[in-house]
Parts: sequence; structure tokens; C-alpha cells
Amino acid sequence: MENEPGRWLVDLPGYGFAKAPKAQRAGWQQMMDGYLLDRPTLVQVLLLIDGLIGPTPLDLQTVEWLTHHDVALRPVATKADKVKSSRRGARRNELAQGLGIAPSEVLWTSAAKGQGIPELRAELAAALRLNP
Repeated sequence: MENEPGRWLVDLPGYGFAKAPKAQRAGWQQMMDGYLLDRPTLVQVLLLIDGLIGPTPLDLQTVEWLTHHDVALRPVATKADKVKSSRRGARRNELAQGLGIAPSEVLWTSAAKGQGIPELRAELAAALRLNP
């Protein structure tokens, strides 16, 4: 994809496993709130959820916060390759039910196997109006 001026894909710090002092993490929350709420050009937030264990309470809190503030959200389940084939259907349903959405609304990906990556790239290109 060719990058066009004024279009950015930003990877924000994760939550839950950050090894930093509590005061520093609290500062991150303020920074994140400002970044996500005071950015009129923001198109969408991709929320990466561990497909094997999520959604966690922090994932659900984030979904609630984003929804409350009318921030466009796209749930993306990661580590799809780690879910046993016999559990995939049930796991998809559990994750979607936990998020309160249809299973088809969650994009399942695996960086290790490349699963869902072309679809994710296509969605990002469309959202950012990039030329393929």
C-alpha cells in the first residue's frame, strides 16, 4: 500500500501487561483519553483481543468506554492459530457474546499463520482510503 500524506496507522500502548509504575500508567490513561477523544480525524480503533483467552475485563471496559464516546471500533481477535480446531466455533461465539456482537463482526487473525491478515490489510486500506 502506498502511504498518502495525512493518513496514519498508530499503534498505541497496550493495557494489562505494561511493566511500569502505577503513576506512569495513570498518565498513559490521560494521554490515551485525550488522543482518542480530541482527534476529529480518527477513523477507527482496532481493538486487539487475545482470541484464546479474551475478552478480558479490561477489553470489556475498553469496548464500553469507546462505545460510550461514540468511537468507531473494530474488534480483532488475535492468536486464532492457538485455538484448537475443535473449539474454534464455540470460541468465536463466546468471544462475540462477551463483546455483545455477532460472531461475524470479529475479525480472526493469526500473525504466525497469516490468517485474516489480508482481510485486515484490505479493511485498513479502505478505512484510510489508501491506493493498493
